[in-house]
Amino acid sequence: MAQNKNALIRYKTIDKCLQNRYRKWTLENLIEACSEALYEYEGRDVNVSKRSIQLDIQMMRSDKLGYNAPIVVYGKKYYRYDDESYSITNIPLTQNDMDILSETVQMLKQFKDFSLFSELIGIIQRLEDKVYTEKNHRDSIIHLDKNEDLKGLEHLDVLYQAILKKLCLRIHYQSFKAKSPSYITLHPYILKEFNNRWFVVGRKKQKRTNTHLGIGQNFKHSVEP
Repeated sequence: MAQNKNALIRYKTIDKCLQNRYRKWTLENLIEACSEALYEYEGRDVNVSKRSIQLDIQMMRSDKLGYNAPIVVYGKKYYRYDDESYSITNIPLTQNDMDILSETVQMLKQFKDFSLFSELIGIIQRLEDKVYTEKNHRDSIIHLDKNEDLKGLEHLDVLYQAILKKLCLRIHYQSFKAKSPSYITLHPYILKEFNNRWFVVGRKKQKRTNTHLGIGQNFKHSVEP
């Protein structure tokens, strides 16, 4: 399992390197970058051989992992992606992948009444968002930074569904600076996580400026007719 994790870390590191077209990447540069990434992960020096990186590149080029990465060699020593927009993180899901994810999301939602669901809802919401964006070829509704110490999770599904269905919400909200809460009528656009806090981004009714509202304990909502 550790070896598989190390291989995935190397793939992600090589992918990140080759996306940076402002630098020329030799095999030695990629070995160094992977060694540094593994050191950060393991907390110790991990030997990365030239053969390992060569096999990694071969694996990324193949369809065994679904990558089919367009890695080319130029100048007889430098590596790069032939397609500037390519990344292994941008690989589209197959129909079978989406069917499995859809079934998984529905299955996990059955456990929403259990206390452990609060630990799963962020993952489930991202899965549902991924399936939706792949099927409908639309931009993601949820924009994530990091999945640490999430707040306001109990509001996510209602807000997510409101964005999908283009519903207007009446929100009872109190910011950290306000002395008392107030009501806001909001057309929600996206959900975004930033600095371990959730925000809903939308437009206030009869106003053209976008509004960012922190989703936390002082946040309540209802559907505006």
